[in-house]
Amino acid sequence: MDLFKNNQKRHEIKFLINPKEKNILIDKNQLKKIFPDRIVESVYFDTKDLQFFNLSEEGITPRFKIRIRGYDNKKLNNLEIKTTNNYHREKVIIKNFIFDNHELHKNLKKIGIKQTVQKKIRIKYLRSYYELENVGRITLDRNIEFLSPEESFHNSKKIKQNILEVKVQRENIDKNFIEKIINLKETRFSKYCVGINCIRDTN
Repeated sequence: MDLFKNNQKRHEIKFLINPKEKNILIDKNQLKKIFPDRIVESVYFDTKDLQFFNLSEEGITPRFKIRIRGYDNKKLNNLEIKTTNNYHREKVIIKNFIFDNHELHKNLKKIGIKQTVQKKIRIKYLRSYYELENVGRITLDRNIEFLSPEESFHNSKKIKQNILEVKVQRENIDKNFIEKIINLKETRFSKYCVGINCIRDTN
């Protein structure tokens, strides 16, 4: 396994965006794709009583997001642990991770997460990647689908929202400046939380 820890302060600013708004943004700023589109698929973990979900819903920090992730329908072999603090996020990525419950919890304990977690939901979507000059990297997620964490179950719930996310890695950011460029207001949106709520609504 290969460990990559991003200690640089990371800000993620999210916007709900419709296709018309997306096209205006791309044309106005002459955005160019920096990577080919790809399918992103993740399985998220939480405690039995959804401790991380509840903290996120209430906006309480610090909190964690734990997932294994893969791309373009290949193996989910990246373990990612995101920590949300008051004003920034940090992320640890363990690449070439072969899922094993013991190994998972051993790695979580290394970064101070002592809770026992289990698979809760699988989330799949199509992502596009852009670069916005003087701002940072932008991702656009669409065709968002929520599924059982076990691949043998294929029932899914889809949502129509498209999510634009500006990812900035610097000490301080001016959200008003970014909102002015994007021409939209920032929104709180967690695919994990939306997915858990969707599953609850259908049960």
